[in-house]
Amino acid sequence: MSFARGPRPGQRRRLHPIVVALLVIAVTAALTYYAFNKSLPFGHPFNAYAVVTNSVNVRGGDPVRIGGVNVGQVSTVMSDGPNTRIGFTLQASAQPVHRDATIHIRDRLFLEGSYYLQLDPGTPGAPLLPSGAVIAPSQTSSPVQFFQVLSLFNAQARDGLTTAIENLNQGFGAAPGQPIQTGGAGGLKQAAPQLAPLLQDTALISQGFQGTKQGDVHSLLSGFAGVARTLADSSAHLTDLVHGLNLTSSALAASDGALAQTVSGLDQTLIAAPPALTAVDNSLGPVTNLARALDPSLLAAPPILDQLIPTVRQLAAVLAPGSRGPLLAAISATFRDLPSVLTQLAAAFPIGKPISDCLRTHVVPIANAQVPDGSLSSGQSVLQDFMHFLPGVAGASGSFDGNGAYTRFLVGAGTTTLSLNFNGQPLVATAPPGGGSLQGARPQWFGDLTASNFHPEVPCATQKVPSLASGTSAADLVPGGGGGLPGPANLAKVAALLRGKPSRPAGGAALLGSSALPARPAAPSGSAAPAGPTPSAGSAQPASPTQSSGTIQKLLQGLGLP
Repeated sequence: MSFARGPRPGQRRRLHPIVVALLVIAVTAALTYYAFNKSLPFGHPFNAYAVVTNSVNVRGGDPVRIGGVNVGQVSTVMSDGPNTRIGFTLQASAQPVHRDATIHIRDRLFLEGSYYLQLDPGTPGAPLLPSGAVIAPSQTSSPVQFFQVLSLFNAQARDGLTTAIENLNQGFGAAPGQPIQTGGAGGLKQAAPQLAPLLQDTALISQGFQGTKQGDVHSLLSGFAGVARTLADSSAHLTDLVHGLNLTSSALAASDGALAQTVSGLDQTLIAAPPALTAVDNSLGPVTNLARALDPSLLAAPPILDQLIPTVRQLAAVLAPGSRGPLLAAISATFRDLPSVLTQLAAAFPIGKPISDCLRTHVVPIANAQVPDGSLSSGQSVLQDFMHFLPGVAGASGSFDGNGAYTRFLVGAGTTTLSLNFNGQPLVATAPPGGGSLQGARPQWFGDLTASNFHPEVPCATQKVPSLASGTSAADLVPGGGGGLPGPANLAKVAALLRGKPSRPAGGAALLGSSALPARPAAPSGSAAPAGPTPSAGSAQPASPTQSSGTIQKLLQGLGLP
């Protein structure tokens, strides 16, 4: 009978040798796998694909690098239509990768051989690229191969290169029979000392290209990239441009003497350019201020331009080929008649100038002046007084009856120096109290003018401006001796006035005329109050001319006058 021997008390139980061997084999396999794959076994690595137009000689196992550091390797290379799909895996340290990531195939070092994939993970703001995603051909590129460079040198390119080398030979070489110093190389050697200031200016220009703030260089390069893309998209236009430059160069080469003079003049221009450029630089500040001031105008310009567009279209319709002929004919007729019109205007201007000078120096100042008439002055200009006078004249003959229009004149003399009766009715009252006289009239009458007083040969503008101030003439009606009824002289004067034939009696008789009464003086003590009513403009019915003459005749007969 046998018994199994168990572990002694206090003794640890050992692993079986087979288990220990299996563990050693598993750890060794895991370390070996990690050493070659940089990942743990049974994991899920990040896989992605890149579609390229030319995979050159990329093979499985080629590294994938970010900034020169290996972060993965190529797993598969397979055809994808006209392109090639390259599969690769990335380590965890290469993540995250974004959707705008790019792949470039680069040459490895000479001793390394083959190629590698240069990965740019993309911008942090872009979405993440999931595992198994495909990077489009627009985000991949392949290296330029030497055969591609040689394929550019077709027959036309080789001929152009040959022509360029020959032109360089002619430019740098000397003319046949001339020393080498007279050639382009000699001129370049002579120009070498002058390159120092040029290089200094070039350095300043390069410094200026760096910009004044961060991002200026990026904006400049982006602009150049846009120009380059435009030229690449318009290869035909680029070819025309190069052909035009070739023709221009040929024309310049054919006239090298004139080109030399031009270069000499350009050298003188460059010598005089710094002060001008300094002035331009000084004017940039005001120009900037002007541009800022013009900003509101530019903002307001679109509506104005929209309103001008219909006008421009109408002008274009007027200048259209169909309407151009009549328009030119009308303009031609205008220009044909213009010399004769100018001749007539030249003859009219000497005639109109004296008139305009007279209006300017005499008529207008008098029309704007005021008539000095003492207490009777209106305080208004002559022109205003004349304009106020016209409605009164128009209204004087506006009333009419069955016998026609009439004008009635009444003499209002206040307390006058005449008194007479007609059929028992007093017509004129007694003399003014205090024995005062009536005021004389203004302006004063100087008598009738004769032909010798007019001088039409003297220009109006050279004559003296007439004065509106005038003296006062003597009163036509002065008080006679005593009161009561008028004497024979006064009655003769009244009769003459009523007949329309005024006369000037002699002696101390009262004279009747168009005079204005002064302010009524205080009545002297002991003088009799004036008898009879004061004449004024009444509302009597108008009489016809026949009735008026009959009334005058009866008045004269009542006074006992012939």
